[in-house]
Amino acid sequence: MSSIHPQMQAVLQKSSTLIPTFSYSETPLPEIRKLYAEERKFWNSEGPRLPAVFDTQVKGPLGNIQIRIYHPDPENTLPALVYLHGGGFVVGSNDTHDRIMRELAFRSGCAVVGVEYSLSPEQKFPVAIEETLSVLKWLKHDLPRKDNPAFNLDPERVVLGGDSAGASLSMGAALSFKNNLSGLLLIYGWFGLRDSCSSRLFGGPEDGLSEENRAFYQDAYLRSPEDLSDPKMDILNAELQGLPSSCLIVSDMDPLLDDSKALAALLEKAGVPCELHLHQGVLHGFLHYSSMLDAAVTALNQGADFLRRVFVL
Repeated sequence: MSSIHPQMQAVLQKSSTLIPTFSYSETPLPEIRKLYAEERKFWNSEGPRLPAVFDTQVKGPLGNIQIRIYHPDPENTLPALVYLHGGGFVVGSNDTHDRIMRELAFRSGCAVVGVEYSLSPEQKFPVAIEETLSVLKWLKHDLPRKDNPAFNLDPERVVLGGDSAGASLSMGAALSFKNNLSGLLLIYGWFGLRDSCSSRLFGGPEDGLSEENRAFYQDAYLRSPEDLSDPKMDILNAELQGLPSSCLIVSDMDPLLDDSKALAALLEKAGVPCELHLHQGVLHGFLHYSSMLDAAVTALNQGADFLRRVFVL
Protein backbone atom coordinates (compact mmCIF):
# COMPACT_ATOMS: atom_id res chain seq x y z
CA MET A 1 0.00 0.00 0.00
CA SER A 2 1.44 3.36 -1.04
CA SER A 3 1.93 6.29 1.29
CA ILE A 4 0.51 9.74 0.72
CA HIS A 5 2.46 11.74 -1.86
CA PRO A 6 4.31 14.84 -0.57
CA GLN A 7 2.39 17.03 -3.02
CA MET A 8 -0.91 15.65 -1.69
CA GLN A 9 0.30 16.38 1.84
CA ALA A 10 1.09 19.94 0.81
CA VAL A 11 -2.45 20.27 -0.61
CA LEU A 12 -3.91 19.12 2.70
CA GLN A 13 -1.78 21.62 4.59
CA LYS A 14 -2.94 24.44 2.31
CA SER A 15 -6.59 23.38 2.59
CA SER A 16 -6.36 23.40 6.38
CA THR A 17 -5.59 27.13 6.23
CA LEU A 18 -8.62 27.97 4.06
CA ILE A 19 -11.52 27.01 6.35
CA PRO A 20 -11.85 25.81 9.96
CA THR A 21 -12.26 22.12 10.73
CA PHE A 22 -15.90 21.12 11.18
CA SER A 23 -18.06 18.07 11.86
CA TYR A 24 -20.75 17.05 9.37
CA SER A 25 -22.92 15.69 12.16
CA GLU A 26 -22.69 18.83 14.31
CA THR A 27 -22.69 21.63 11.70
CA PRO A 28 -25.90 22.98 10.10
CA LEU A 29 -26.15 22.06 6.42
CA PRO A 30 -26.19 25.68 5.13
CA GLU A 31 -22.91 26.26 6.96
CA ILE A 32 -21.41 23.04 5.52
CA ARG A 33 -22.28 24.21 2.02
CA LYS A 34 -20.86 27.66 2.69
CA LEU A 35 -17.58 26.24 4.02
CA TYR A 36 -17.26 23.79 1.11
CA ALA A 37 -17.76 26.59 -1.41
CA GLU A 38 -15.33 28.87 0.43
CA GLU A 39 -12.57 26.23 0.44
CA ARG A 40 -13.00 25.60 -3.29
CA LYS A 41 -12.55 29.30 -4.19
CA PHE A 42 -8.79 29.07 -3.79
CA TRP A 43 -8.50 25.96 -5.98
CA ASN A 44 -10.65 27.54 -8.70
CA SER A 45 -8.77 30.84 -8.77
CA GLU A 46 -6.33 29.98 -11.57
CA GLY A 47 -6.36 27.83 -14.69
CA PRO A 48 -7.30 28.47 -18.31
CA ARG A 49 -9.64 31.19 -19.50
CA LEU A 50 -12.12 30.31 -22.23
CA PRO A 51 -13.65 32.59 -24.89
CA ALA A 52 -17.24 31.63 -24.03
CA VAL A 53 -18.69 30.68 -20.64
CA PHE A 54 -22.46 30.96 -20.61
CA ASP A 55 -25.01 30.33 -17.86
CA THR A 56 -28.54 29.39 -18.82
CA GLN A 57 -31.43 27.19 -17.67
CA VAL A 58 -33.12 24.03 -18.85
CA LYS A 59 -36.63 23.02 -17.88
CA GLY A 60 -36.63 20.05 -15.52
CA PRO A 61 -39.12 17.86 -13.67
CA LEU A 62 -39.26 20.22 -10.67
CA GLY A 63 -38.45 23.55 -12.27
CA ASN A 64 -35.53 25.12 -14.09
CA ILE A 65 -32.07 23.50 -13.93
CA GLN A 66 -29.06 25.82 -14.00
CA ILE A 67 -26.40 24.81 -16.51
CA ARG A 68 -23.09 26.38 -17.53
CA ILE A 69 -21.61 25.93 -20.98
CA TYR A 70 -17.82 26.14 -21.38
CA HIS A 71 -17.02 26.57 -25.07
CA PRO A 72 -13.34 26.73 -26.11
CA ASP A 73 -14.09 27.53 -29.78
CA PRO A 74 -17.52 29.18 -30.18
CA GLU A 75 -16.97 29.79 -33.90
CA ASN A 76 -17.26 26.04 -34.47
CA THR A 77 -19.74 23.33 -33.52
CA LEU A 78 -18.14 21.06 -30.92
CA PRO A 79 -19.01 17.80 -29.19
CA ALA A 80 -19.82 18.14 -25.50
CA LEU A 81 -19.09 16.60 -22.15
CA VAL A 82 -22.11 16.89 -19.85
CA TYR A 83 -20.46 17.15 -16.42
CA LEU A 84 -22.02 16.44 -13.01
CA HIS A 85 -20.15 17.84 -10.01
CA GLY A 86 -19.30 15.87 -6.90
CA GLY A 87 -20.14 16.67 -3.30
CA GLY A 88 -21.90 13.63 -1.86
CA PHE A 89 -25.23 14.65 -3.47
CA VAL A 90 -25.39 17.29 -0.68
CA VAL A 91 -22.87 20.04 -1.47
CA GLY A 92 -21.24 21.48 -4.57
CA SER A 93 -22.22 23.50 -7.63
CA ASN A 94 -20.91 24.57 -11.00
CA ASP A 95 -18.90 27.20 -9.10
CA THR A 96 -17.16 24.71 -6.81
CA HIS A 97 -16.11 22.58 -9.80
CA ASP A 98 -15.47 25.45 -12.20
CA ARG A 99 -11.77 24.86 -12.74
CA ILE A 100 -12.16 21.14 -13.39
CA MET A 101 -14.65 21.90 -16.16
CA ARG A 102 -12.56 24.74 -17.59
CA GLU A 103 -9.50 22.50 -17.62
CA LEU A 104 -11.32 19.66 -19.37
CA ALA A 105 -12.74 22.01 -22.01
CA PHE A 106 -9.38 23.68 -22.61
CA ARG A 107 -7.33 20.47 -22.70
CA SER A 108 -9.76 18.47 -24.84
CA GLY A 109 -10.99 21.13 -27.24
CA CYS A 110 -14.55 19.98 -26.46
CA ALA A 111 -17.36 21.95 -24.91
CA VAL A 112 -18.35 21.14 -21.33
CA VAL A 113 -21.89 21.54 -19.99
CA GLY A 114 -21.98 21.73 -16.18
CA VAL A 115 -25.26 20.68 -14.57
CA GLU A 116 -26.37 22.17 -11.26
CA TYR A 117 -28.74 19.39 -10.23
CA SER A 118 -30.91 19.61 -7.10
CA LEU A 119 -29.06 18.76 -3.90
CA SER A 120 -30.16 16.52 -1.05
CA PRO A 121 -31.85 16.29 1.37
CA GLU A 122 -34.15 18.90 -0.16
CA GLN A 123 -34.56 16.62 -3.18
CA LYS A 124 -33.76 12.94 -2.86
CA PHE A 125 -33.04 10.05 -5.22
CA PRO A 126 -33.80 9.88 -8.13
CA VAL A 127 -34.49 13.60 -8.75
CA ALA A 128 -30.90 14.50 -9.72
CA ILE A 129 -30.81 11.61 -12.20
CA GLU A 130 -34.11 12.74 -13.73
CA GLU A 131 -32.76 16.29 -14.01
CA THR A 132 -29.64 14.98 -15.74
CA LEU A 133 -31.83 13.17 -18.25
CA SER A 134 -33.75 16.42 -18.82
CA VAL A 135 -30.50 18.18 -19.74
CA LEU A 136 -29.43 15.33 -22.04
CA LYS A 137 -32.81 15.36 -23.80
CA TRP A 138 -32.65 19.16 -24.14
CA LEU A 139 -29.22 18.86 -25.71
CA LYS A 140 -30.46 16.13 -28.04
CA HIS A 141 -33.78 17.63 -29.13
CA ASP A 142 -34.24 21.26 -28.03
CA LEU A 143 -30.84 22.93 -28.25
CA PRO A 144 -31.17 26.56 -29.46
CA ARG A 145 -29.20 27.16 -32.63
CA LYS A 146 -28.96 30.92 -33.12
CA ASP A 147 -29.30 32.55 -29.73
CA ASN A 148 -25.69 32.42 -28.64
CA PRO A 149 -22.41 30.98 -29.99
CA ALA A 150 -22.11 28.97 -26.77
CA PHE A 151 -24.91 26.80 -28.20
CA ASN A 152 -22.64 25.62 -31.03
CA LEU A 153 -22.82 22.07 -29.72
CA ASP A 154 -23.18 18.77 -31.57
CA PRO A 155 -26.13 16.86 -30.08
CA GLU A 156 -24.98 13.66 -31.77
CA ARG A 157 -21.64 13.63 -29.92
CA VAL A 158 -22.12 13.72 -26.16
CA VAL A 159 -20.13 12.17 -23.32
CA LEU A 160 -21.65 12.04 -19.84
CA GLY A 161 -19.45 12.18 -16.77
CA GLY A 162 -18.57 13.62 -13.40
CA ASP A 163 -16.63 13.14 -10.21
CA SER A 164 -17.64 11.30 -7.02
CA ALA A 165 -21.42 11.68 -6.60
CA GLY A 166 -21.46 13.07 -10.14
CA ALA A 167 -20.00 9.82 -11.46
CA SER A 168 -22.71 7.85 -9.66
CA LEU A 169 -25.40 10.11 -11.12
CA SER A 170 -23.81 9.75 -14.56
CA MET A 171 -24.13 5.97 -14.44
CA GLY A 172 -27.68 6.19 -13.13
CA ALA A 173 -28.68 8.41 -16.04
CA ALA A 174 -26.64 6.54 -18.67
CA LEU A 175 -28.63 3.35 -18.11
CA SER A 176 -31.66 5.15 -19.60
CA PHE A 177 -29.73 6.96 -22.34
CA LYS A 178 -27.29 4.31 -23.62
CA ASN A 179 -27.88 4.68 -27.34
CA ASN A 180 -27.43 8.46 -27.30
CA LEU A 181 -24.03 8.70 -25.62
CA SER A 182 -20.55 8.62 -27.13
CA GLY A 183 -18.80 7.78 -23.85
CA LEU A 184 -18.69 7.93 -20.06
CA LEU A 185 -16.03 9.75 -18.01
CA LEU A 186 -16.27 8.49 -14.42
CA ILE A 187 -13.97 9.98 -11.79
CA TYR A 188 -13.72 8.22 -8.39
CA GLY A 189 -17.43 7.40 -8.15
CA TRP A 190 -19.61 5.35 -5.82
CA PHE A 191 -21.38 2.58 -7.75
CA GLY A 192 -23.19 0.63 -5.06
CA LEU A 193 -20.78 -1.32 -2.88
CA ARG A 194 -22.10 -1.57 0.69
CA ASP A 195 -18.72 -2.68 2.03
CA SER A 196 -15.28 -3.21 0.54
CA CYS A 197 -11.60 -3.51 1.37
CA SER A 198 -10.92 0.09 0.26
CA SER A 199 -13.79 1.46 2.37
CA ARG A 200 -12.27 -0.23 5.43
CA LEU A 201 -8.75 1.01 4.71
CA PHE A 202 -9.28 4.61 3.61
CA GLY A 203 -11.37 7.71 4.21
CA GLY A 204 -11.09 10.28 6.94
CA PRO A 205 -11.54 13.93 7.79
CA GLU A 206 -8.80 14.94 5.37
CA ASP A 207 -10.81 13.87 2.31
CA GLY A 208 -14.35 14.26 3.67
CA LEU A 209 -15.08 10.54 3.27
CA SER A 210 -14.96 9.19 6.79
CA GLU A 211 -17.49 6.48 7.59
CA GLU A 212 -19.53 9.14 9.42
CA ASN A 213 -19.53 11.42 6.37
CA ARG A 214 -20.45 8.63 3.96
CA ALA A 215 -23.41 7.73 6.17
CA PHE A 216 -24.43 11.40 6.24
CA TYR A 217 -24.40 11.64 2.44
CA GLN A 218 -26.32 8.41 2.01
CA ASP A 219 -28.99 9.30 4.57
CA ALA A 220 -29.46 12.70 2.94
CA TYR A 221 -29.75 11.29 -0.59
CA LEU A 222 -31.87 8.17 -0.21
CA ARG A 223 -35.61 8.07 0.43
CA SER A 224 -35.31 4.70 2.19
CA PRO A 225 -32.86 1.77 2.43
CA GLU A 226 -34.76 0.11 -0.43
CA ASP A 227 -33.26 2.66 -2.81
CA LEU A 228 -29.91 0.93 -2.41
CA SER A 229 -31.29 -1.95 -4.50
CA ASP A 230 -32.48 0.25 -7.36
CA PRO A 231 -30.29 -0.39 -10.46
CA LYS A 232 -29.77 3.37 -10.81
CA MET A 233 -28.03 3.25 -7.41
CA ASP A 234 -26.74 -0.32 -7.35
CA ILE A 235 -24.89 0.13 -10.64
CA LEU A 236 -22.85 -3.03 -10.13
CA ASN A 237 -26.05 -5.09 -10.41
CA ALA A 238 -27.46 -3.13 -13.36
CA GLU A 239 -27.65 -4.19 -16.99
CA LEU A 240 -24.40 -2.77 -18.38
CA GLN A 241 -24.50 -4.18 -21.91
CA GLY A 242 -24.80 -1.50 -24.54
CA LEU A 243 -23.13 1.28 -22.58
CA PRO A 244 -20.59 3.39 -24.50
CA SER A 245 -16.80 3.39 -24.08
CA SER A 246 -15.89 4.34 -20.53
CA CYS A 247 -12.92 5.97 -18.82
CA LEU A 248 -12.51 5.60 -15.06
CA ILE A 249 -10.02 7.78 -13.15
CA VAL A 250 -9.31 6.77 -9.55
CA SER A 251 -6.92 7.20 -6.63
CA ASP A 252 -5.36 4.35 -4.68
CA MET A 253 -6.09 5.85 -1.23
CA ASP A 254 -9.83 6.29 -1.78
CA PRO A 255 -12.54 4.40 0.14
CA LEU A 256 -14.46 4.25 -3.16
CA LEU A 257 -11.58 2.68 -5.12
CA ASP A 258 -13.11 -0.80 -5.13
CA ASP A 259 -16.34 0.54 -6.62
CA SER A 260 -14.44 1.65 -9.72
CA LYS A 261 -12.40 -1.54 -9.89
CA ALA A 262 -15.56 -3.65 -9.73
CA LEU A 263 -17.33 -1.49 -12.30
CA ALA A 264 -14.39 -1.67 -14.71
CA ALA A 265 -14.35 -5.47 -14.46
CA LEU A 266 -18.12 -5.71 -15.00
CA LEU A 267 -18.03 -3.31 -17.95
CA GLU A 268 -15.37 -5.42 -19.62
CA LYS A 269 -17.40 -8.56 -18.90
CA ALA A 270 -20.41 -6.85 -20.55
CA GLY A 271 -18.35 -6.07 -23.64
CA VAL A 272 -18.03 -2.35 -22.96
CA PRO A 273 -14.63 -0.84 -23.89
CA CYS A 274 -13.19 0.45 -20.62
CA GLU A 275 -9.98 2.00 -19.35
CA LEU A 276 -8.99 2.48 -15.71
CA HIS A 277 -6.37 5.03 -14.68
CA LEU A 278 -5.05 4.58 -11.12
CA HIS A 279 -3.15 7.41 -9.40
CA GLN A 280 -0.81 6.64 -6.52
CA GLY A 281 -0.53 8.44 -3.21
CA VAL A 282 -3.49 10.79 -3.64
CA LEU A 283 -6.88 11.04 -1.96
CA HIS A 284 -10.48 11.16 -3.11
CA GLY A 285 -11.19 14.55 -4.67
CA PHE A 286 -7.64 15.05 -5.94
CA LEU A 287 -8.75 16.40 -9.34
CA HIS A 288 -9.45 19.81 -7.77
CA TYR A 289 -5.80 20.43 -6.97
CA SER A 290 -4.12 20.82 -10.36
CA SER A 291 -2.40 24.02 -9.22
CA MET A 292 -0.28 21.99 -6.76
CA LEU A 293 -0.68 18.32 -7.65
CA ASP A 294 0.93 16.69 -10.69
CA ALA A 295 -1.42 13.70 -10.47
CA ALA A 296 -4.40 16.02 -11.00
CA VAL A 297 -2.80 17.45 -14.15
CA THR A 298 -2.13 13.94 -15.44
CA ALA A 299 -5.71 12.89 -14.67
CA LEU A 300 -7.14 15.94 -16.46
CA ASN A 301 -5.01 15.09 -19.48
CA GLN A 302 -6.22 11.47 -19.37
CA GLY A 303 -9.82 12.65 -19.31
CA ALA A 304 -9.19 15.11 -22.15
CA ASP A 305 -7.42 12.45 -24.21
CA PHE A 306 -10.37 10.09 -23.74
CA LEU A 307 -12.76 12.80 -24.97
CA ARG A 308 -10.67 13.47 -28.05
CA ARG A 309 -10.51 9.76 -28.86
CA VAL A 310 -14.22 8.99 -28.50
CA PHE A 311 -15.08 12.13 -30.47
CA VAL A 312 -12.35 11.34 -33.02
CA LEU A 313 -10.81 14.82 -32.79
